[in-house]
Amino acid sequence: MNGSLCIIGAVGQSNETMNTLFNAAKSVAKAALRRHYARNHILAAQAKLAKLEAAYGPLNATDRARCDAYAVEVLGHAKFAHWLYVFAHVAGEYRDGWIPDNFYDECVLPHNSGNYGELSNLRGLNSVLFDAPEFPDIAASVNGMYMGRDGRVIPENQLAERLFQDSDRVIFKSDSSQSGVGVTVLRREDFDAARARALGPGLYQRFIRQHELFERLGNCPAVATLRLTTAANEAGQVSLRGAYLRFGQGTGDYLQSAVEVNAVVDLQTGELGATGYLPSYLKIDRHPQSELPFAGHSVPNFRGCLDAALRCHARMPYVRCIGWDMTVDEDGGVQILEWNGGHNGIKFTEATQGPCFADLGWNKLRRPA
Repeated sequence: MNGSLCIIGAVGQSNETMNTLFNAAKSVAKAALRRHYARNHILAAQAKLAKLEAAYGPLNATDRARCDAYAVEVLGHAKFAHWLYVFAHVAGEYRDGWIPDNFYDECVLPHNSGNYGELSNLRGLNSVLFDAPEFPDIAASVNGMYMGRDGRVIPENQLAERLFQDSDRVIFKSDSSQSGVGVTVLRREDFDAARARALGPGLYQRFIRQHELFERLGNCPAVATLRLTTAANEAGQVSLRGAYLRFGQGTGDYLQSAVEVNAVVDLQTGELGATGYLPSYLKIDRHPQSELPFAGHSVPNFRGCLDAALRCHARMPYVRCIGWDMTVDEDGGVQILEWNGGHNGIKFTEATQGPCFADLGWNKLRRPA
C-alpha cells in the first residue's frame, strides 16, 4: 500500500513538474513572439516616417515631444511613440487620443476581441455567424469536405457545377489569406478536383463585377474595396469609426496591400476626400493609373454598405472592433467580401481620420499578464 502511494505521489509530482515546465516554455515563447511583433511594428513605423520626412520634411519637434509624452505617460511605454510620429506627420499636427497600431495589437485586442475575433479567419462560418445575403459566398472547404452556404455537404463531383453555375470565374480565399496573399482566381476551363483539394481550407466566392465608378477610378482589374471600421461600446452599441476606399494598381486580379491606393471616405456622406495615399502614406490627389482625381466622387450605395456593416456587427458586438471589406457591384448591390475581427489594423484610419476611438477608453487598457 505504501509503495502504491509512493508511486501515485511520484506520478503527481512528475505531472506537476511537467506542467510547470510547459507553462514556463509557453511564457518564454509568448514573450519572444511579443518582441518579434514589437520590433516589426517599430521598423514599419520608422520606414513610413522616413519616407514622409524625405518627401515633406522632418516632423515638428513640438509634435514629436508630445507623441513621446503621450506614449509614456498615457499608454505606458516609449515604443508606442513610433506610430504616433507617423500619425502626427500625416495629420500635420499632434492629436490626443490616438491608438497606435502596436498598442492596439498588444493591449486592446486581447481585451476587446480575444479568441472570438479570430473567428474571422474561419471564412466558412460567414453564413452561420451573420446569415447575411451580402456575402457572395458559394461554398467552403472545411476538413476535407465541401460545404454550401446552406450548411449541406457538396459532393466533390458536383463542386464545379455549383461553383461555376453563374460565372466562368470564382475567387478562392484561403483561411490564412491576408493582404492579398492566399487569394486565387479559378476559371471554369482549367478547374479540377485535384487542384481544389490542393488549395486546402478556405472559401469560394462569386467573382464580383464592380461598379462602373470603381472601374473608371481605378482602371485596373482588381475590385476596389471599401474598408469600413466599426466598433461597439460597453453597451454593445455599434457605430462607424473609419472609412476608406482601396484601389489596386497594375494588372493583378485582386488587391495587394503593397501597391494599393487609398482614398479617405467621409463617414457621413460617403464622399471621397481630395487627398489619397500610396502605401508609403505619401499624398496624391488622383489614381496614378486612371489619372482621375478623387474629389467630386462618392461611394455608390454608401448607406447600404454602412447599414450592412452595422447590422452584421450587431450580431457579434463582443468582437468590439471589426474591419469590413466591401464593394458595390455593377448593379449597385452591396457585397461583403470579408470581415476582420482579429488583427484588423487601424493605423491608416487613425492617421487620416483619427483619433477614431478616443471616447472608448482604449488608452487605459494594458497587456494581459
